[in-house]
Amino acid sequence: MKIRKATLDDFEIIAEYNYRLAKETEDKELDRECLIGGVKALLEDESKGVYHVCEVEGTVVGQIMYTYEWSDWRNGFFLWIQSVYVDANYRKQGVFKALYDYIKKMCDTNEQVIGLRLYVEKENQIAQKTYQNLGMDECGYLMYEYEKRKSK
Repeated sequence: MKIRKATLDDFEIIAEYNYRLAKETEDKELDRECLIGGVKALLEDESKGVYHVCEVEGTVVGQIMYTYEWSDWRNGFFLWIQSVYVDANYRKQGVFKALYDYIKKMCDTNEQVIGLRLYVEKENQIAQKTYQNLGMDECGYLMYEYEKRKSK
């Protein structure tokens, strides 16, 4: 396994994995044109976030993305983990753990980064157990949103 920062050349597989992620976890059909535009925008501007991919024998088999949240209370950044996906043929082989450990090491070695956060569907008990097994704790917040453009 090789973990590397994604490049613009990876936009198609990342968009495909994001499409599958939405379908598998939330039964949402994302607008592919909008999705491709969003992936490209992030890959072209690191201030929006960063994707990393996991390759096996030159094939991208998993991805993880993070965005930034500044905490004035803690005078540092949280990295918000998002868009995590592992190809079905490579699940239960340590791909997610390798991606997570890579990002956690970045957190642990950068004084400006104070922690990692992610959100998970309430019903997704398997993912919650995975995050707990990695040493993450459930925090005491509920998440609310206003979405100007609702996806299906």
